[in-house]
Amino acid sequence: MTSLFLLAALTACTEEAREALRPSKTGCYLGSGAEVHLSAEQASNAATIAAVGMREGMDEHAVAVAITTAMQESELINVNFGHDDSLGLFQQRPSMGWGSEEELMDPVYASFKFYEKLQRTDGWEDMRLGDAAQAVQISAYPELYRQWESDAEVIADVFAGGEEAGLACVSGSLSERAADPAVLADAYAYHWGTEVSEVDDARLVIETGGAAEGWNRAAWAVARAYDHDVASVSFNGMVWTPGEEQWAEPDAETDGEAQVVEVADSTAVIVTFAAPE
Repeated sequence: MTSLFLLAALTACTEEAREALRPSKTGCYLGSGAEVHLSAEQASNAATIAAVGMREGMDEHAVAVAITTAMQESELINVNFGHDDSLGLFQQRPSMGWGSEEELMDPVYASFKFYEKLQRTDGWEDMRLGDAAQAVQISAYPELYRQWESDAEVIADVFAGGEEAGLACVSGSLSERAADPAVLADAYAYHWGTEVSEVDDARLVIETGGAAEGWNRAAWAVARAYDHDVASVSFNGMVWTPGEEQWAEPDAETDGEAQVVEVADSTAVIVTFAAPE
């Protein structure tokens, strides 16, 4: 009887009602075909790992090695626990000389230390991702890194390879957010090792040296949208706004003529911020 009732109810259900019953998308989608899904927290940490790598002159392959490692060690979550005294994104151990607990809980420092050891590893450039990760980490379970390689390649392509419009985040937010654009500007300087071009009460401007660099910086900004009250990120004639599943060209009716012209003509990444309530 119950099954018949449910069947009748579903049959009578309109498409609009079915759509309302479907779970909404959350988090961030990476890659041209949205191949990889990450939470906003994971995406933010991946963006940090990539930024530090590029700051240190590392290439996309190195970033993919670091992402592979962090996905296995912590699932890209900056945890303050682990086996023995391991902690942080890479589960590095203070007792093994990686740094203090406070330092290793800083994703920027932890990423730097990972790349530092990777650079000292002979032949890492020609290793597959999981093998290079193992060469740095010396894990008791080296085979486990390989399961993350394909996802790591997609993530590294978005954050370090310059894939056009490769990241869109559709939901999620932190309970306490920093609405001051200067806070994001400080984070940019800390992660990338260089200052933003312009920052005021409403927006942040990052001048770039080309398409790949611009899309890397744009992805970094999108990955931080939910903890910095970002209202939009634009680059190369395209705009992303929170909640949208993809980037789009600006619309004069909804975005205004001035923004359409600025986005179309600008070679910089422009980040705007939500007005205070």
